[in-house]
Amino acid sequence: MRTTLIAGCVLVVTCGFAPFVMGADPAPKSPARSESLELVVVSEARLTRIELRIDLDGRSAPAIWNETFDKLFAYYDRNGDGALDEKEAAQLPSPFALRQLLWGQSTPYSGRPAVLKELDTDGDNRVSKAELVGYYQRGGIGHPLVGVGRPQSTAALTAALLKGIDTDNNGTVSEAEWKAAADALRKLDRNDDELIGPGELVPKIGYPGTLGAILLAPPTASEKPVSELDGLPVIVLPADLADTHWASVVVGRRDRDKDGKLDSKEAGLPVDVFATLDAKRSRKLTPAELAAWRKEEPTARHTIRLGKLEQGRPAVERTGASFEMGLLRIDVRPDPGKMPELVAVTRKRYLDRFTDADANADGFVEESEIAKRNQSELRQLLPAADRDGDGKLSRAELVAWLDLQDQITAGHALLTVLDHGAGLFELLDVDHDGSLSVPELRGAWDRVKGAGCIASDGRFDVGKLPRQLILTVSRGHPVNPLGSTRRDGPAWFKAMDRNGDGFVSRREFTGTAELFEKLDLDKDGLLSPEEAKRAEMKK
Repeated sequence: MRTTLIAGCVLVVTCGFAPFVMGADPAPKSPARSESLELVVVSEARLTRIELRIDLDGRSAPAIWNETFDKLFAYYDRNGDGALDEKEAAQLPSPFALRQLLWGQSTPYSGRPAVLKELDTDGDNRVSKAELVGYYQRGGIGHPLVGVGRPQSTAALTAALLKGIDTDNNGTVSEAEWKAAADALRKLDRNDDELIGPGELVPKIGYPGTLGAILLAPPTASEKPVSELDGLPVIVLPADLADTHWASVVVGRRDRDKDGKLDSKEAGLPVDVFATLDAKRSRKLTPAELAAWRKEEPTARHTIRLGKLEQGRPAVERTGASFEMGLLRIDVRPDPGKMPELVAVTRKRYLDRFTDADANADGFVEESEIAKRNQSELRQLLPAADRDGDGKLSRAELVAWLDLQDQITAGHALLTVLDHGAGLFELLDVDHDGSLSVPELRGAWDRVKGAGCIASDGRFDVGKLPRQLILTVSRGHPVNPLGSTRRDGPAWFKAMDRNGDGFVSRREFTGTAELFEKLDLDKDGLLSPEEAKRAEMKK
């Protein structure tokens, strides 16, 4: 199967928003839909179900999309009769065009235009609000996109780290060498920022070197799995709770004896959960029985808040189990995303081009003015934004169209899954900020030993490195694909922490050496947030 890229996909992941409620028109019964993005993680030992709720500017994503569909329908119902006729429906932007907004691209006529028969599911030659919602949801609008990227630098970084830490060059890293990793690698710090970055270990490397551009969609019976995603331990569950094909896929992955069912060991579920799902008391779970898992509480639940936050509310709130599952570790992070800035830039560009094209400053732009100024974007936009159909674009019509784009982007969210594989760099990079700090390198021995990478004879076993997945939720493409780390400590402390590693070194400290020594209670040559807070308490 051809790889589906997230920017041009036809089928996209559904995360389940509440169905749109119609006004006066009768609506067919909508299928029950999950209100959160749900993932099943398939580790070597067990199954884990994660529920992700995404809030944007203090509102739930489902609420925003319901409002967006309402405004989208009202905008194209130009005669205000409560339904879209064939001419009105033909003006609708394609699902592809709306997905392009996720990447900050305003392209009103991108993708194949809407066809009435695709929208009009009841055959009355009119499009109701519910039919419009269904059309866009089938095209992937109204739900977060999930994109996967696989960095290619993992093995090279592991080899470079082992070489740098193995100071006696005997091919084996001893406990003493692990504990001295910070000193051994200091000579590689070419930019003198007291951090070891990927480019300092492997010259000219790009890190992570990939985007979450490969679509991860819920499994379907009609679509073959994408080869580039072979072995990915994450399955996206469909929004439609009646769609249970995912359970067959999970059973297929875990069914070691190939009997089409899962015993308790194969399932890797908690004893009480397995017993609840085992409706026939056969000590085996069929796909149908496993599908009922969605009715139970998830293993872990995350709420990710982007944009404006209520005072005292964290950007990520987690309940449930840890995501360290044997040789698999998952980190979920928020990132503001590039889309808000891109949307603002796009709005200004269109308004500036309107002003430039409106040579007589009458508040309208006609085709002749557009042609004279060679404004191709305005020419493309004219049919979509000319709501009164008079063949010209008023400034008010342009503003109304831009307001609609702002509304559409308000609910857009992206989950980027970076599958780093089994990497030593990622294991040591505790905060996953893409660089190794002095405290992280000082803790190298504890990290590799705690991960089970040290064999009984004391040798480092690269085969025991855990697989690292970083899940970043953002509005549009993330600013930092690895996510952002929230730094702690008093304001003065964070101001001095110039390299952003969460600690203040003697070089970063702007006070006297005597004061630094006084504040450095554990005498490790670094001020921690806790030490800084204690200093504040003593004032």
